[in-house]
Amino acid sequence: MIPVCAGVIMKSGMILLCRRGPGRRHAGLWEFPGGRVEEGETPREALARELKEELSIDAEVGAEAARARHVYDFGEIELIAFLVPKFSGTPVLKDHDAFKWVEARKLLEFELAPADVPIAEAVAAHRRRGRYDGTHPKEFAQKYKELGGDAEAARKAAERGSTPAGTHIPIMVAEIAQALHPLADARLLDCTLGWGGHASALARLGAAVVGLDRDGEELARTEKRLRSEGVAIAAVQSDYADALKVMTGLGVDGFDALLADLGVSSMQLDRPERGMSFKNDGPLDMRMDRSKGETAADWIARASKEELAEALRLYGDEPDAVRVAAAVKERPPRTTYELSSLVCAAKGFGPGKYRKKNAFSAHPAVRTFQALRIAVNGERASLEHLLSDLPALLRPGGRLALLTFHSGEERLVKAALEKQAAQGLWTSPRRTAQALLRRDERQSARALGAPVDGRPLYFFSTIAFSAARPFSSSPPTILSMFMNVHMTLAGKLLGPHIDHVTSVPPATGVSS
Repeated sequence: MIPVCAGVIMKSGMILLCRRGPGRRHAGLWEFPGGRVEEGETPREALARELKEELSIDAEVGAEAARARHVYDFGEIELIAFLVPKFSGTPVLKDHDAFKWVEARKLLEFELAPADVPIAEAVAAHRRRGRYDGTHPKEFAQKYKELGGDAEAARKAAERGSTPAGTHIPIMVAEIAQALHPLADARLLDCTLGWGGHASALARLGAAVVGLDRDGEELARTEKRLRSEGVAIAAVQSDYADALKVMTGLGVDGFDALLADLGVSSMQLDRPERGMSFKNDGPLDMRMDRSKGETAADWIARASKEELAEALRLYGDEPDAVRVAAAVKERPPRTTYELSSLVCAAKGFGPGKYRKKNAFSAHPAVRTFQALRIAVNGERASLEHLLSDLPALLRPGGRLALLTFHSGEERLVKAALEKQAAQGLWTSPRRTAQALLRRDERQSARALGAPVDGRPLYFFSTIAFSAARPFSSSPPTILSMFMNVHMTLAGKLLGPHIDHVTSVPPATGVSS
């Protein structure tokens, strides 16, 4: 194998091609300039030397662009092409009779030397990021290039401790795995597949996972990514309110473990077109399934002022519900920025007047956005269905884990379990010792909206229930953790029962 180097020389978005001169092999064909790698040289060193000798330029050799092999009558060569983002001097032709600066997408329009064709294909397939006016990006996708599939941008985001845009970092994976233990050969229902972080971890521990998600767009991305990682799950687009129908359709008699991570995920928040976030302007949509149902803008237009205020109170704990509802109904918004501006104005913040006190202070519109998302998607009704179906979904000895992120969900879960306990569906709950949860991974901060300075963040207490499934000698078990981020975790029963339930008071202003 003969090593040969070539330079993809760039200037103002154009690529340099040189035409082989008379008397050379493949004379008249175009190529990327370069030459043979001599003994004792690295390919980068050889390219810098060749460009100096061949074109009289001093080149800054960058990253490898592509490799290609070709068989000539004198032997097989391996052509290693490097990007050359900068050079000094004016090209002077010696072994070539012409050169041209060419757009990358037009490289394949030239008659190229055989070994250079695969290099040109790789370069032409590359797409530079979009340009924008000024010195700083203004659109979300311009700032967060990983949202468009830029692997290098995603890597850099992860290295600096951020959650790459369009992804989601699962929380409490180890705690959930422990609560749902044993997982080997267990049939597990993940009611909120999302990015698939919990599901993939549990599948790798031996569980046969069925994953549900209402969001067909993210479901397709997740299923494709998990498949490429060798993680086998059964993905079904469905509301978890219909979990029993899914179970029947699969022909199974129940699940050994069940997980639900309630609320919204980073993937939806990071896509302005979904209308979930006030941070970036977009259509006021908020639907988890954009193939059906009314958008948030349509819901606002249809609802009365009283209905809107009630939704803000019930689903967002909004203290200014009446005032916000009146402002929103007076000028029904169609975009996220319009809604955010109306809420800020109703709370006494004029245009451009709101300033965050610190990195963790809640935006005035956070409760309104949360409430509207819950109302538009009927999340409360879906959760009520899921909670009522738990005894039928879990097999004898089954385990359950729920994660909630705001007080409304916490109250609903707690009330449902206490009511079922009073009806004899569960035995009396018991109080376990309070524990301190420290968050060690910075990546989870974006999902939780939590501080990242290393301080202890959350106290939580646990409540345990033992399911009394009729005619079952081995009932399911459930453990529930109520935290001041409204996280609920359920798992195996941990010892004797007592007759009262207590929990740590929830924090204010935290939403999913």
